Amino acid sequence: MKKIKHIWKRIQEGRLKELLDQLAWMGIYVRKYWILIGIYTFLMTSGSLLSLGSTVVSRDLVDAVTGQNALNIVYVLALYIGTGVGQIFINVIRSRISLKISLKIQTEIREDVFKQIMETDWESLSDYRTGDLLYRINGDAGMVANSILTFIPTVISVFISFGSAFWIMVQNDPIMAVIALMGAPITLVTSRYSMRKTREYMRKNQDFSSNKMSFDQETFNNLQMIKAFGLVPHFIESFHDVQQESMRISLNQNKFQSMSTIITSLVGQVVGYACYGYALFRLWTGHISYGTMTMFVGMAGSLRGSFSSIVNLAPTLVRSCINAGRIIEVITLPREKVEDDPKAKEILDASKTKGVYIEMHDVSFWYKEGKPVYEHASFYAKPGEIIGLLGPSGQGKTTTLNLFLGLFHIRSGSLEIGNPGGEKMDVSSATRCLFSYIPQGNTLFSGSIADNVGMVKPGASEEEIIEALKAACAWEFVEDLEEGIHTHVRELGRRFSEGQKQRLSIARALLAKRPIMLLDEATSALDMATERKVLGSILQYDPLRTLIVAAHRPSVFSMCDRVYRIEQGTIREVDREEVNLFLEGKA
Repeated sequence: MKKIKHIWKRIQEGRLKELLDQLAWMGIYVRKYWILIGIYTFLMTSGSLLSLGSTVVSRDLVDAVTGQNALNIVYVLALYIGTGVGQIFINVIRSRISLKISLKIQTEIREDVFKQIMETDWESLSDYRTGDLLYRINGDAGMVANSILTFIPTVISVFISFGSAFWIMVQNDPIMAVIALMGAPITLVTSRYSMRKTREYMRKNQDFSSNKMSFDQETFNNLQMIKAFGLVPHFIESFHDVQQESMRISLNQNKFQSMSTIITSLVGQVVGYACYGYALFRLWTGHISYGTMTMFVGMAGSLRGSFSSIVNLAPTLVRSCINAGRIIEVITLPREKVEDDPKAKEILDASKTKGVYIEMHDVSFWYKEGKPVYEHASFYAKPGEIIGLLGPSGQGKTTTLNLFLGLFHIRSGSLEIGNPGGEKMDVSSATRCLFSYIPQGNTLFSGSIADNVGMVKPGASEEEIIEALKAACAWEFVEDLEEGIHTHVRELGRRFSEGQKQRLSIARALLAKRPIMLLDEATSALDMATERKVLGSILQYDPLRTLIVAAHRPSVFSMCDRVYRIEQGTIREVDREEVNLFLEGKA
């Protein structure tokens, strides 16, 4: 009755459903590679049976040497050597197939998880640290792949090995079989407790590994700032603390595992002595030969080993389910909507002759936690306009641009985009194809200048890339580089100044030829003359382009057709006088 109540409690807590979901997800990959897994299982089972066969043959070999049977010693020796050599070849083939399947499954899981993370709704994904996501893609996925490969073959192989050894023992001496399994009840009791503790330690280990990777990734990404502020000793100490915590968790887990091992090993030792003593007694009384005694001792060890392996399958399953659960947690986050893609493409095609407008009406937005960024806000930008976004830092300028890009979602009101006098639709991830975006900070990747600029237009010619660089006023320094557009950018664009990196990012946005361009402090590192030249060149590059600029500098706002001020939960259009007063710090 207690067992039934326990199971019912687990069902209520949702743990059983969670476990079934995790097993079902892993089952997708098992079904995909069932033929290869089947071959691997066959080889693994064959190896186990050959091992048992070697034990049986060893009996005949010892008896043949001692003259207790009439078998040809050469034949028995050849058979003994043959089974040993067969095991070697089977193990090599199994290792090769194991690697092939493991790599295939790891690659596919990682590609699937990476794809699904990339397609996940940005707002939902922003709760996770980058290092955590990286660990789930690499660490968790690798462990799941290994479990998928080994679990089913191990289950089948172990049960066949256990059943075969038990059958051989029963056929020769049922009492020996019973003695060999005397430790089973103690092992089962210990394993039930150890499985619960193992689950706790494994989950703690995986979570800590994710946090550790996040710390490492953030540290190296911000190494320049760390050095600039003299924080190197602080981060060395923090790294030391992280390593100490990692060591503490590992030692605690090892302490628990050591205690479990001591108990199971002592039980196994006692049972082993009992089997050996019984075999000696049978030999002393003349009931068995030396060869049979050798076989009994070997088979008893195999029987105990097989039973322990069966018990140890549970922690293996727990570990793989924890890894699978961590992956499922991420890939089941809300996905970005793609059903509106065709309509967005129609608006994009029509933008070549009509341009694109964007309109926000009576919009309210707030993050998951915190007060509203703004309420009942309205905004409008039409083709060919430069619209400025003005306001103190942290009041919502970048948030507004993220709403336009469909990265965050309005809580109420409407946010529409479309062709003047033509098609229109709500802003979503599908309408992102209508925007070019230059965010704050660096957005350059390792690779050449051509790789960085041309990534938005696969197959772009060198002439097109150079034309975009000229429009962004970047060609003037790229042309002087020894390798021109094929110059390597280096990680985070370290070989270029901030102003040069901004112009390269603007060139990339221009090459995309999208009807709306969003600039988030994207010209802040340029001198005023270059800034005006770049903004003028952007509009000249495409007169129908809508340009929305978040900035703090007078030179930008002097070129704007209209300016909106974002502050204290509102968005409103302001005149030149209010813009000037704000920039002077008087309003």
